[in-house]
Amino acid sequence: MSKKRQRQNAERKAAMLEVFGPREGWKCEMRGKYLACFGDINGHELLKRSRGGSITDMSNVVLLCSAHNSWVEDYPQLAHELGLAKHSWEDQ
Repeated sequence: MSKKRQRQNAERKAAMLEVFGPREGWKCEMRGKYLACFGDINGHELLKRSRGGSITDMSNVVLLCSAHNSWVEDYPQLAHELGLAKHSWEDQ
C-alpha cells in the first residue's frame, strides 16, 4: 500500500469516528429496506473513487451493511434514485 493511501486511510478512520462515533454504534442507513441487514457496517462512498469521489470527505460517505452495499452495486439506478449513488457529473 502506498504512503499516500496509508495517510488517506488514517484520515478516513479518524473522520468516520468523529462523524459517526464509535464503530459499535454504527447502523446501516438502509436497515429494514429491500432486504435484511447482514455483515459488517462500513462507509459507502456515494460517488465512487473511480468516478472522482473522496474517501475522506464525509459528505460523500454513508453507513451501509455488507448486504446493502452489495445491493447498491446490483441496483445502481434505484440506488441513485434513493441518494445512495452519484454520477461524476452531479454536484458534489
